[in-house]
Amino acid sequence: MPGLTGSEGNGSAQQRLEALREQLQRIQSQKKDLMKDIVDLQQQNHQMSEVFKRTVLHFVSMLKPLVDPKAAEALDALKERLGPDPDWPSLERDIQQIKTWSLREACDAAPSGNGGQAHYPVNDAAPPQPSLTDFLTAHRLVLDALRSDFGDTYREKWETVSSLLDGCQSFTDLLTSSRQLADLARHFHESFMMERSSVARFFSEIGQDLEEMESMLLVTVRHSREAREASEAFTTTLDVQMQEMRDSVTLTRTLEELKSVVESRLAAIKRFLKEKRQQDEARHREAGQNTEALQQALKKMKHEVSTIQERTRILEEQVVRDPLTGIHNRRAFDARLEEEFHRFQRYGQVFSLLVIDVDRFKQVNDVFGHTTGDQCLKEITQRMATALRKSDFLARYGGEEFVVLLPGVPKERALDVAEKLRLCVEKTRFLYQGERIPLTISVGVAQPQPNEGSPQHLFKRADDALYAAKKQGRNRVLMAEDDTA
Repeated sequence: MPGLTGSEGNGSAQQRLEALREQLQRIQSQKKDLMKDIVDLQQQNHQMSEVFKRTVLHFVSMLKPLVDPKAAEALDALKERLGPDPDWPSLERDIQQIKTWSLREACDAAPSGNGGQAHYPVNDAAPPQPSLTDFLTAHRLVLDALRSDFGDTYREKWETVSSLLDGCQSFTDLLTSSRQLADLARHFHESFMMERSSVARFFSEIGQDLEEMESMLLVTVRHSREAREASEAFTTTLDVQMQEMRDSVTLTRTLEELKSVVESRLAAIKRFLKEKRQQDEARHREAGQNTEALQQALKKMKHEVSTIQERTRILEEQVVRDPLTGIHNRRAFDARLEEEFHRFQRYGQVFSLLVIDVDRFKQVNDVFGHTTGDQCLKEITQRMATALRKSDFLARYGGEEFVVLLPGVPKERALDVAEKLRLCVEKTRFLYQGERIPLTISVGVAQPQPNEGSPQHLFKRADDALYAAKKQGRNRVLMAEDDTA
């Protein structure tokens, strides 16, 4: 009977072992998925680095016509450092040098005893100098690229820089804004690297946990194998004792001799059973401890995986969301347009595309400031989102331009939807300090044709219709020409 109990225990341990193996395989699969996520984050980091490098190159090209040869050398050195793997500390030193030069030049160019005339280090063959507006536009492009969700402190810094740019009236003001913008860019880079390091550290911990769990699993496997080998050895020993007992019964001559032989063999068997039971109990205790430790490790791993999955979901959401308005961005729109176009080509599922532009929005930014302009864009987004169905897809394409996908909506109904959106914006009262801000939208509408070559061609037709609507006076809706043919 003790032998049967050990066999049942081995079977239960084998089942637990198989269950742990399955859990380990699932966790290893989740690890692979998470590694894919970290690759995506690295790609995003690379993209942001490229945006930053392109912006710096743009500044360099604008500054070179204005500087003396010594400062031009510093700009060339800055360009050389913007290689495939930039040396960020050296880049920061170069930028600091250029900032120092800019401050000195701004002071030299200040009005003096020459009747208020400014001095600029340019030669006769120099091209026309960029205006303050050009520099502000470039700074605003950089600021928009640095908009992200790194917490309240970062958001406050971003809004501070935005307010400074709105209030710039001179190059001296711009220099102050440039310092704040550079500090914001450094904060952005540090925050992104901290996020990246946090994810990398998490995966390192995941790897260590998996190694520990694998080690415990190997120990469990070894114990299971040793238990099986011990059971086989015990069975062999028991068979030998039983055979010797049978042989002894045949060879004994008297009842006393038989009794002595049987008692001796039974004592040996009893001793073997006791040793086997003690070995099984020891193995069960150790296996139970390993199983409990493995379960705790799996529980910890499950919690960590859930945490990183939530963080990954948030990051993925940020990748496809516009940080200002909260709706989908151009990247999400491009992917959705491809899907709708594929459904149209394969299954004939009709849809319509609206390309929307806020009329004369640059004047709003120039007169009322970018902060007010941002608030207007948010309000326009909310108004349009309320007027659309849940199945419709609204995205910010860029700047003051929006796009809407209307699944299952033909061109006739799409015109009604576009007109509804136009009226919705037209009737909204946008106010700044009691003064009304005149805002309207123009809309181009297109529906894919059977011979439509690509989703990009469909977008171009809708965009051309939008351009025609603005050319005809704005605040109107026009259908793409191919749809009306």
